[in-house]
Amino acid sequence: MTNPCQEGIMGGILYVVATPIGNLKDITLRAIDVLNQVEYVVAENRERALNLLSYLNIRKKIISINSYNEERKSRKIIEYLIMNQNCALISSAGTPCISDPGSYIVRKAYETGIDVRVVPGPSAASGAISASGLYADRFLFFGFLPLKGSKKKRVLRELSLLPYPIVFFESPRRLVETLQFMLTELGNRNAVVFKEMTKLYEETFRDKLEALINRFQSTELKGEYTIIVDGRAG
Repeated sequence: MTNPCQEGIMGGILYVVATPIGNLKDITLRAIDVLNQVEYVVAENRERALNLLSYLNIRKKIISINSYNEERKSRKIIEYLIMNQNCALISSAGTPCISDPGSYIVRKAYETGIDVRVVPGPSAASGAISASGLYADRFLFFGFLPLKGSKKKRVLRELSLLPYPIVFFESPRRLVETLQFMLTELGNRNAVVFKEMTKLYEETFRDKLEALINRFQSTELKGEYTIIVDGRAG
């Protein structure tokens, strides 16, 4: 097998590696290959990274990053890369740098002349779109809406004019409130809510926003949610 970590432009290679969003069996063969070969794994969530590496029977040095320390930690990561050490950047789940830290490190790697390679794989956004049943030749990924109600309302009002589906992430604690804001600002559109995609208690709910609100209001909500709302008609 060819070592994927010996082909850098200069120094080491920074691999941006997608990891499973829930089911660990969704890891790609290339991701396993890269994680085996790199010297360091740069991870948003140390515990989840250890769980994944343990599942794969891989032992690596882990560098933990978050939105507060990414800039500071990036200096040491770039030093390792310059010294011909290869690093794999992973998020807590799915594709890195999308609603997660990591983009600063990637940008600094480019600025330093480090080779950056993508190792594609699981993504909650593309996975949800593919199983939504909505016409999605084009779609917008938004991620998490602002926490403050007034900002959330303003953002949704701006998005209301778009003619294509929009993908959001939401926590169980705010799911019903967010759906209510969507109903008010977007109208009673078709929507799909994915709960715990690829995990043991995975469920998909497809209905009008108002019906989805009624369903979730009487339910104890747990897990991670992805919402897709259809675009403006006409």
